Amino acid sequence: MFSTRKLHIVLFAYTTFCINTICGVKVGNLEYFDLSYSMSEETIFYPGQKEFKLFKDYFGWNTNYNYWYTAFSFCMGEHGGTHLDSPYHYYNSGLTVEQIPLKYLIDVKGSIINIEDKVNNASDPSAYLLTVTDIINHEEKFGRIDELVFVYTGWSKLWPNRLTYLGWDNQTTNEDGSVNVKLNFPGVSEDAAKWLFNERQILGIGIDTASVDQGKSKTLSAHVFLAKNQVYVLENVANLHLILNKSCSFFILPMKIVGGSGSPTRILAKCLV
Repeated sequence: MFSTRKLHIVLFAYTTFCINTICGVKVGNLEYFDLSYSMSEETIFYPGQKEFKLFKDYFGWNTNYNYWYTAFSFCMGEHGGTHLDSPYHYYNSGLTVEQIPLKYLIDVKGSIINIEDKVNNASDPSAYLLTVTDIINHEEKFGRIDELVFVYTGWSKLWPNRLTYLGWDNQTTNEDGSVNVKLNFPGVSEDAAKWLFNERQILGIGIDTASVDQGKSKTLSAHVFLAKNQVYVLENVANLHLILNKSCSFFILPMKIVGGSGSPTRILAKCLV
């Protein structure tokens, strides 16, 4: 379990940075940001998912005809790195990845609710949950939230340290070799998820942790409620700190996996300069 002091020690060097991408590309009065982590064998996956493996099937020069040729294959689970959870992930009648309407994914106006200070000042930062009060306070300062909501906890500062990001500070091993993992990271309360859908009719929600539910959750109530209402979830979102308080729309680009419960996803933000 992390104390506020421990979290600050881990994060002391964190000021302005950009993860695995160009921080911003300006085009006229617009600036574009990549909110996705790169995919590699270092990428963090949710426990139980197959981690990324790249197989170099063809690599090198074709000596017969003198040209370079590479062609690789890869294997990975749906829920690793920056990814989308389709409603089908937690609801058997939910939309699968390829069924999510394009209008829910392309050029969607979004808001970022910043709870980093609340997380850092909590007695147990990993236990903090976004509250309805947090949302209302955000709206009082910045206006009504948009149809896509991102929650910035500051937990992305711990990426790519698997131990601290997921909170694997207390895992135990069973006699059969299987591992019990007790995760520790902040998330979204069920009440906040319900308010966002019932009062603001959101299409999707993203967060800079491994799950929209806090790591300690056993019921995964935010996931379940959102899925039953066909709201997609984005997890392990990168670089939100770069666009806090900016006016942005978002492009959510998952792989079009038929029947998919989730997919690795490229997320791009288009913001006014």
